[in-house]
Amino acid sequence: MVGRATPTRGNLPAELSSFIGRRRELQEIKSALSAARLVTLVGPGGVGKTRLALRSATDLRRGIADGAWMVELASLRDAELVTKAVMTALGLRDELSGWPGSRLIEYVSSKQVLVVLDNCEHLLDASAVLAEALLREAPGMRILATSRQPLGVAGETVVQVGPLSVPDGDGRMAPDRLAQSEAIALLLERAREAGAGFEVTPHNQDAVVELARRLDGIPLAIELAAVRLRTLGVDQLVERLNDRFHLLVGGSRTAAPRHQTLEGTIAWSHDLLAHDDRAVLRRMSVFPGSFSLEAAERVARAGDKTPLVVLDSLTNLVDRSFLIRAGTSGRARFRLHESMREFALLRLIEADEEAVTRDAHLSFYADLCRFTELDLAEPGDLTKLASLDELDLEADNIRAALRRCLADPEGADLGLAMAAGLGQYWRTRAVSEGGHWMVALLGRRGRDDAVRCRALFARIGLAVTQGDHRAGLEAAAEAAPIARRLKADALLIGILANQAALEVLAGDLSAARATSAEATALAAQPGDDMSFIAAAQSEAFVAFLDGDFMRMRDVGLAAAARCRERGELFMLSTHLTSAGMGALMLGDHTIAEAALIEALRASLVIDDRHGLVLRMQMLASSAATAGNGQRAARLLGSSEMLRLDIGAPISPFTRALVENAQGQAKAGLGEDRYKKFFDEGAHLDREGAVALALGDKTTPATGRTLDKPGGPLGKREQEVAQLIADGLSNKEIASRLFLSERTVETHVYNILNKLGFSSRVNIASWVSSKD
Repeated sequence: MVGRATPTRGNLPAELSSFIGRRRELQEIKSALSAARLVTLVGPGGVGKTRLALRSATDLRRGIADGAWMVELASLRDAELVTKAVMTALGLRDELSGWPGSRLIEYVSSKQVLVVLDNCEHLLDASAVLAEALLREAPGMRILATSRQPLGVAGETVVQVGPLSVPDGDGRMAPDRLAQSEAIALLLERAREAGAGFEVTPHNQDAVVELARRLDGIPLAIELAAVRLRTLGVDQLVERLNDRFHLLVGGSRTAAPRHQTLEGTIAWSHDLLAHDDRAVLRRMSVFPGSFSLEAAERVARAGDKTPLVVLDSLTNLVDRSFLIRAGTSGRARFRLHESMREFALLRLIEADEEAVTRDAHLSFYADLCRFTELDLAEPGDLTKLASLDELDLEADNIRAALRRCLADPEGADLGLAMAAGLGQYWRTRAVSEGGHWMVALLGRRGRDDAVRCRALFARIGLAVTQGDHRAGLEAAAEAAPIARRLKADALLIGILANQAALEVLAGDLSAARATSAEATALAAQPGDDMSFIAAAQSEAFVAFLDGDFMRMRDVGLAAAARCRERGELFMLSTHLTSAGMGALMLGDHTIAEAALIEALRASLVIDDRHGLVLRMQMLASSAATAGNGQRAARLLGSSEMLRLDIGAPISPFTRALVENAQGQAKAGLGEDRYKKFFDEGAHLDREGAVALALGDKTTPATGRTLDKPGGPLGKREQEVAQLIADGLSNKEIASRLFLSERTVETHVYNILNKLGFSSRVNIASWVSSKD
């Protein structure tokens, strides 16, 4: 089922400054999106394509059932990661095997979404292929792309984005009329925001018009100029602009004139910076995405004998619109506009600082990655959770660092060390991407066998998650002898535990039992909790296959107790699930419910979406077996909604439980009542589904009591009802609200049910009676 939408679904960033002009373009884009499902905004860098796309999507999102979503591609350099970027933006985890595009297609196939693909030009082929596949398989999807050239996909509508309007120069205009020009209006507004106190007067209007024209109406250039009005007069700006353009006339004659103008504008602004600020700016160009203050300080000081005061320079660069401050109020992050990054990188190369700066960038992110999937020495406390969230933010920088390792003949060991540290992150948040990097990195031969063994361990864990027993067993065959030779018993236990799971997947149960037994024997050392926790995973797995559910329960409970002592949340949910499954198969619902609910809470803390579905399915089975058919049906409905949301297949370990729960609930409730309660669960949002699983009576999102029918109309239903009263057909309503006809039909059906009516005439009469 499709999750219920609200008017705020999506991830569109808030606009931090006022939006000026572009009325014609906005209307053109909206009209284009009502007629075509792929619209591409095409224009030169700095012309405002991203801002225009964001405003268009913001204006339209209230009419899109499943939200409007921003996918930023500017920081990507690998074509194979375009699909991952879309998945990440939509909140879809890369945690299963196979081509990630197939899961993305399955996820969006039944949804009504608008996706903004921003900055496609450097990944044009990959963007075009993905867009075509998504539009072919997802009839309710629309894509708004920005690029310096069209994607070239069938059915694409191209909207050219030109500069802002400037005065035409035919005769003299009054200052208030000049201010209505988009370019001058933007200059005035940004100057006001910068505290310049600038306005157009009869004395300066000639200079203002010349400035707007010489900047060609390009928004980025105008915004940079506006900041300078705090310290320079408009005549001085024009004078400097003339000087800089004269200096840049000898550039490439094949480059777009506007691009030359933008480069000239950045150049003269750059030359006004202090020496240290210029040094920091050019060194920030090695960051492909956003970056933290800590990263900036390390990288900016690379190779300097005299330490820079980096924070002061960052502040100056933000004030002067060279850097953009991003992130939350708690932890600031920074980023460069794409055109600014390209300009700064040229300055870095000219200064002969590129190599040392990129080395500092690599060093910082190699250090950041130094925690492992299963830390065999330290507790897995909440610091790990914070680290995973930080790695999400730093994904673009980590990719750049890994690419540098691959490009450097001496970078094999450092790249493998990073891979070893990224194991847990890749397993939970980027499975296919992790596999991509692992293949590339393990293909290089370094000098440090211990590092290679840790990286192989991470590869084995990924293979378990992917269900790729061939690749996993191949890695285990190389890793286990190295671990034995190095006498790294703790690492060997982890390798063997995962190897046993892979052998089960390969159908070699006798090998799995032998491997698990070896892991368990090695882990029998006093006080070695983490080794016991690792080995217990395969022991519980084998117990399940042997039908020894008592051993499965007891092993799971014992390992869970040690996980609690060490704060190891990543394995706690796994072992509690084993305990819950074993107890459930033994008919002990008290232990099963307690273990599964605690496992579910741990899943929420570590944001394990696949595990959340699995545990809800098991809770449904427990409720059905205990005779609570209503709870079972609702949990089955909500778990199915969450499963479809993340694009996950039904787990082979819960398939039989789900089928039995369905049969038991239907037998107790009857087909019609089962469907009613199943649909109630399926119509909950994620928060409501979790509240249901935890035993809450109402959903936190709506406060609606589950035992009561649907209440008054929602806001979207009220809009549809009003349009029905206005005499519009479903097709006309769909066009007006930017919905599909199927979605409108669903709204009409819900309105009739909620109001107890049987026809559209009844709805129209009801609306009229309320006026």
